[in-house]
Amino acid sequence: MTHVSFLLRRARPIPLPNWPATLAAFFSAAPVGAHPQPAQCAFVARYAWLRQELGFDPRRLPEHSCEAYSRWKAELDAETATFVFTSAYLNNPASLFGHTLLRLDRRGEPASTQLLAYAVSYAADDSGSTGLMYGIKGIAGGFTGYFELQSYDRLVRTYSDIENRDIWEYRLNLTPGQMARLVAHLWELREVRFDYYFFSENCAWQLLTLLEVADPSRVLSDRFALWVAPPDVLRLINAEAGLVGSVTPRPARGSAIRRRYAALDAPERVQAQAIRADVGQVESPAFQALAPDRQALLLDLALDLRQRGGAAGKGKGEGEGAAAPRADEDVHRLLAARSAVGQAASSFAIAPYAGRPEAGHASHRIGLALGQRADQGFIELSARASFHDLLEADAGYAPEAAIELLGASFRHSPETGRTRLNELTLIAIESMPPFNPLLPRPAWRAQAGWAPSPRRDCPGCLAFRAQAQAGLATETRWPWRILWFALPGLEFEDGAGRPARAGPGFSAGLIAEPRAGWKVAARVTRTAYRWGGSSDETRWTLSQHYTLQRDLALRAEWKQLGDIREFVVGLQVYF
Repeated sequence: MTHVSFLLRRARPIPLPNWPATLAAFFSAAPVGAHPQPAQCAFVARYAWLRQELGFDPRRLPEHSCEAYSRWKAELDAETATFVFTSAYLNNPASLFGHTLLRLDRRGEPASTQLLAYAVSYAADDSGSTGLMYGIKGIAGGFTGYFELQSYDRLVRTYSDIENRDIWEYRLNLTPGQMARLVAHLWELREVRFDYYFFSENCAWQLLTLLEVADPSRVLSDRFALWVAPPDVLRLINAEAGLVGSVTPRPARGSAIRRRYAALDAPERVQAQAIRADVGQVESPAFQALAPDRQALLLDLALDLRQRGGAAGKGKGEGEGAAAPRADEDVHRLLAARSAVGQAASSFAIAPYAGRPEAGHASHRIGLALGQRADQGFIELSARASFHDLLEADAGYAPEAAIELLGASFRHSPETGRTRLNELTLIAIESMPPFNPLLPRPAWRAQAGWAPSPRRDCPGCLAFRAQAQAGLATETRWPWRILWFALPGLEFEDGAGRPARAGPGFSAGLIAEPRAGWKVAARVTRTAYRWGGSSDETRWTLSQHYTLQRDLALRAEWKQLGDIREFVVGLQVYF
């Protein structure tokens, strides 16, 4: 009964409240459902399951000819399915944690033409909502969710070429019978509307329910209650015995550009910028003097830049008019030059910058630490709903992006016996891409929440703080990878026994990685409060994070907060 009751719960358009009415509808040709048609055709998965379990007599219950469903199913021609994960896109709140979808692979389709397949994704209709209301409605289920079937090629162009999101494809081991149930249920879900919740019944959770319909022996969606992040779902299905087969990365075009640019030496980078500005530079003596494999590398880079620019332009409604023929001519010249070279570029890996998501630490985190602030010791208990900060191990995450949501820490003083809230983070987002002249992107940081604002007469004071910064980041590779950043911005603070105040500020620092899993960071922030009072404040932090195991880490921090210093060291556990 599990499978059919699940179908009944999800297929809400059917106007039948009980089993007798459900069975009676299958005897009728009266139209039902979102697309009016006989019940046997509107709910083909439900009918097929009941026919199998109850053994319908075809003489007493004649089958209807569901021509529309047959044509739709033949158009899909789905033999198996691939679970697709796209990395986080920080410019869209709905995609902060990544996105998931299912690709329906055609029968006998080679890997080279899989872009022609269809894909099904679950999305929210968030039209007309912006700002604060966007977040409120997304959390409270104020948006309508729906399943959408579209070309996989179109999705890849959007995610990879325009939004610069790496893609990972996980081939699922589904039997023909399981695929038949999945496809039949997708037919039932056309035009069905659900309440969309960003943190629970979202794109990732809804795909789990599709997999449960395909294979009723698997219990997947019930393993999540209040919070579901796409990487957590991916870790779950990857751990399911026999469910995932081959895994294929599909690096974003931006990732390919960055990898190729990083492989160039200084003179070749000058050549790359020259070719970008003028394709005719491929005929210059400087270019012709390069070895063929280096020419190939530069031409591949130039083609990636042109094709990414074209995809982005078309995505914005551009790429038409007088500029279009010139762009096509430039691409043709680059392709002709690349063909003339006739060999592959020097060997280096074009890999996604965001690693396999299931290899990373789990999204939730708790911590236990010991510390001292202003000569007073404390025990700290911390927790974070999700997701990742820049000090944590890069495995499974983009190395220069961080999203923290709903984090809190409490401190207990053995000397006074008091326990108090030390920090409450609502949201903190950081994007620190190293500057690349071919693919320029700003570094930025935004956060809001209650943070420590201590002083001598109030060492435990808290204040609400909101901060927005934007600047530049760069990286060096000696003696190890070091990310340097400088971020001017604005800061607002209210609380800690002071009037609300705001002013410009500047944050600078570095994040070094002496070895994999060990990071050291230093940051100094200077804020000149000029509204609500005139005062200057300097804060600095020196931190290190050492990964002991995938879901276990040691962290230590030294801080100067105004004229108060503190030290904290403790364990962090991910789950």
